[in-house]
Amino acid sequence: MQDTDNRTLSRSEVFPLMFSYTAIRSRFNNTLITLCCLLFLEGGVLLLVLMLLPVHASFKWGGAALALLLPIIILIKMRAPLHTRHCLTESELTVRYGTFVATVPRALIEVAEPVQKRLSPFHSTTPLYEQDEQQLNVCFSEQGQVLFRLRKPLPLLIGQHEKPVRSILLNVDERDSFLRLLAQEEKTVHHLSGALYEAIPEEQAAITIEGLTARFGSLSAVDNLTIRVRRGEIYGFLGTNGAGKTTTIKMLVGLLQPTAGRITLAGYDIWQEPLPVKQRLGYVADRAILYERLTGREFLTFLASVRRVPRARERISSLLELLDLSEHAERPCGTYSLGMKRKLSLAGALLHQPDVLVLDEPLNGLDPQSAFRLKRLLSEQAAAGTTIFLSLHDLATAENICQRVGIIHKGRLLAEGSPAELCTLLAAPDLETAFLKLTQGEVNV
Repeated sequence: MQDTDNRTLSRSEVFPLMFSYTAIRSRFNNTLITLCCLLFLEGGVLLLVLMLLPVHASFKWGGAALALLLPIIILIKMRAPLHTRHCLTESELTVRYGTFVATVPRALIEVAEPVQKRLSPFHSTTPLYEQDEQQLNVCFSEQGQVLFRLRKPLPLLIGQHEKPVRSILLNVDERDSFLRLLAQEEKTVHHLSGALYEAIPEEQAAITIEGLTARFGSLSAVDNLTIRVRRGEIYGFLGTNGAGKTTTIKMLVGLLQPTAGRITLAGYDIWQEPLPVKQRLGYVADRAILYERLTGREFLTFLASVRRVPRARERISSLLELLDLSEHAERPCGTYSLGMKRKLSLAGALLHQPDVLVLDEPLNGLDPQSAFRLKRLLSEQAAAGTTIFLSLHDLATAENICQRVGIIHKGRLLAEGSPAELCTLLAAPDLETAFLKLTQGEVNV
């Protein structure tokens, strides 16, 4: 079957794009006419019965009004799909079918293929769910059908219940254009002129984040994020409060399952192969998580036993000395200052000599001397081959110690590159000025 549209869509077209699906209405019109006849026949019978019943006139008039209004309400609801369109953006597909709305991240779509499936002769104005195949059917007609297969089940509210959806069958009037646009590579990083994003081969990457999305209801905390970090690199993850840094880090270390996307650390998928990932990962949260009744040394000894760290006693003593905690090692963790707690958390993360170190605001609560020592330690760890991914508010520190930085704003990566590249391309004297230009909208990206 030929589609009605043959125009060429280019990547430069402005998002969002709306796609109609109601050009072929024969099935809908047949259903509508049949239903109208039935409803008005039913209404006429109801009116006749009411007139014959020995009831008060107000009941008769009320029943008559109901008999007239009910068909009108049903017909208005049936016509709802005629006024809705599917919406395609750079990062997601929003399926709209009458009053039904569902958002599907593009990173979650594994295959989108044209199909031709026969539909029942009676039109449905509500989405249909096939339990056996976990398929959502929102086809208005047999014209321009597209079948989406998803990488993993997507929970969607269908009717009154949330159901897992593995595939979606819909139709669009401009199927060829729709599929061409959908097949094009998503624009996950906004480039400034000069291209800030440097492609890193997967075999060189210690951290690979692809199409990462976290959605909470209608809020997209992280929107289609793609990042690669080299082995032995210090990567600064920068953003304002609420930009999505901590949510990204929680997904990166396996504490929060993403709505869509894929993450590998040291070559292992964090959800498919969690044990090898945890063996190679060190993590310091934005708030220290300690067993506060244990002493500092006991806490590290406990972690060493869980991780089966060889020569644990020597390793613990070395880290306590390195982080200036030796004289406090026999005190309960609960008596430590905020800075000391953060240093003990870092010692725990370094204990098993991880390949990848993820730090969420590691400098918070540290005095200037401790902060200086930590920055020197991170540089030494990176030089020894450890990959370090850290979120920071201190842009001067990011400029000094990070080989590359990524700037996230409202869940999306605005720019990525070395601090010097960002400053040059944004005509900024320092990283702080470049950051402010990007996040305050002074530069179009």
